[in-house]
Amino acid sequence: MSGNESRNQNQRATEFDEGRYLYCAVRADGDASIDVEGIEGGEVRIVEHEGIGAVVQPVDAMFDSDDLTQVKRWLLAHQRVVDAAGEAFDTPVPFRFDTVIKGDDGRVEGWIDENGAQLDEALDELSGRWEYRIELRWDEAAVREGIAEGDEELAELEERIEGSSEGTGYLIEKQYDQRLAERLQARRDELAGELYDRVAEHAAAVETAGDGGSTLLDASGTNGVDDGLETVVQLSVLAPGESEGPIGDVLEGFLEREGFDVNYTGPWPPYSHAPSIGGEE
Repeated sequence: MSGNESRNQNQRATEFDEGRYLYCAVRADGDASIDVEGIEGGEVRIVEHEGIGAVVQPVDAMFDSDDLTQVKRWLLAHQRVVDAAGEAFDTPVPFRFDTVIKGDDGRVEGWIDENGAQLDEALDELSGRWEYRIELRWDEAAVREGIAEGDEELAELEERIEGSSEGTGYLIEKQYDQRLAERLQARRDELAGELYDRVAEHAAAVETAGDGGSTLLDASGTNGVDDGLETVVQLSVLAPGESEGPIGDVLEGFLEREGFDVNYTGPWPPYSHAPSIGGEE
């Protein structure tokens, strides 16, 4: 296939006569409106049907680019619109970036009608609840040192290494490293479980966040700055606004431990906890 044929095929796949880009769904009446610019400054409006409003932008193509800087600008604009919907209405049901319904406002109304039960359930479930992101971090080298100093089996292995020949000492060193790695992982699991359980007391849902697992743009972290600390666990928490303080109090207890740090962001629209509605294609 030639380069021109490939580009033409891609264009046919990403362009169409008329469509509506979906940002989120909210509880809304027929007069609902929102004052915010969409992606590339596009018009954002609300298409309402039976008390459910879809926050949309008219489009005639998908937002598709190999330029990561461009994609990031689009993602930020997407998030800005969903944030504005959350401020103007109750908690929205956010949709994934580049979710488009091909057709006009009438087709959007039909889509709401087709998926009304699922949208109703999601809006009820998420109402008044927001997403908070937590990252627990530690000075792993210091933790390793503390484990080594307080473990009798490791101390015994260390003594055997010092009194052994080079070949035997190498084998014992491998045992030592394995035992220390096991102790470190056990400590990591213990801390992650403790944090999970204590946060869950104030939350509707808690999920362990994987790399890239969330649509959330402000992922907790250090923005590329290497401060020597490593991640123990990342959590995505769905909780009502009144739980923000109590969750912060839980995190303060971890911050008081030497060599530990916590990143805590939110409230966000519940990107990680919203269901997929109607395929979201």
